[in-house]
Amino acid sequence: MIVREKVEKIIGKGFADKLDTEVFLVSESFSFTRREMVDDLGCANFIAAAKLAKVLRRLQIFNIRQLYNIDPLSLARSKGIGETALFVAMCILDTNDYDVEKWWKYKDNTVKFSTFKHHAISRSSKRKQEVA
Repeated sequence: MIVREKVEKIIGKGFADKLDTEVFLVSESFSFTRREMVDDLGCANFIAAAKLAKVLRRLQIFNIRQLYNIDPLSLARSKGIGETALFVAMCILDTNDYDVEKWWKYKDNTVKFSTFKHHAISRSSKRKQEVA
């Protein structure tokens, strides 16, 4: 990514400051700035990252190891978590050398995420349960 000094010189300090603000903040040790998300994680959906961080705080997941230990389908049941937020979680895990396919248990899993999410929401609405 372009160094901060060039961004300040060409576009302005305000934009450079915004680029270095934390958009994904779960805890002090588990946070990413916009620049880190683009450079390190390889994804730039900041809205999905903010939603994911909010859900992780609510579920009391404060580090990457805890994220890896949670069942992704349990995470998918949470309100506000969609395909893009799960993609951000996958990018975080992949960047930190966790096996994303193993996390999803994909070898034995034939159901795609979109189908799972649809069924989870319809089942919870029939039982009058809120999807967390």
